Amino acid sequence: MIEVLYFSDRSVKRKLFERVGTASGPLMVTAVRHGPHMRLPERRAPFLELERSFGEVVDQLLVADEGKVEGMWRDPMGDLADALFPKDRRRAYAAAGGYLFLERGVVRAVVPKHGLPHEDAYFLQLALSRLCPEVPEPDPSERPGRRKRWAEDAPRREAPPPKGVRQDGRDAWALLGIRRGASMPEAKRAFRALVAQYHPDKVAHLAAEFRELAERRTRQILEAWERVQSELEQP
Repeated sequence: MIEVLYFSDRSVKRKLFERVGTASGPLMVTAVRHGPHMRLPERRAPFLELERSFGEVVDQLLVADEGKVEGMWRDPMGDLADALFPKDRRRAYAAAGGYLFLERGVVRAVVPKHGLPHEDAYFLQLALSRLCPEVPEPDPSERPGRRKRWAEDAPRREAPPPKGVRQDGRDAWALLGIRRGASMPEAKRAFRALVAQYHPDKVAHLAAEFRELAERRTRQILEAWERVQSELEQP
């Protein structure tokens, strides 16, 4: 079973803690980004594949950040990680940003995110196979990062980032919640709806630190839109 909680829900932290505390079997918890033009979290990889292959063994709880003003000061995954590792900031940080396997409120494994869905799927199955005997280990030859023997001595070249992706790996399309292949009018509507959420008039009643957070978020959105717009305008 895949369940989704949203940052914009005022009760998201309570629901998250309750769900984690009452899970009788293996439960995988992770945070995801979500936007109006993105596929539903439960329909994305690697979650859909994990549900199809091992849904009878493990439940999934996805905590989705929609980038809305209502949830921008909430960090339910960070709160959960701090509660699980109150004296270990390093482990708490890793848990908040990765895939967290729990059972009856006890941490069984923390799997870092590797970037691409198929890479994450490999390591999720590997972790699950160590927790549940009925789950087979993934094929070692399919382990992400393995290179062909003939290429082991070849000089490595840094590939340029894909279009719309900065050198730091941040994808402008994903940040805006716009699907690749969207038309210019569709992209503009999504951009305007997103940036309007952080308009000064809408956050004027918030504390100073939240207004500063909204300003930083607005700058990120504008920078991302410049990259997406330039790509859309290319012939």
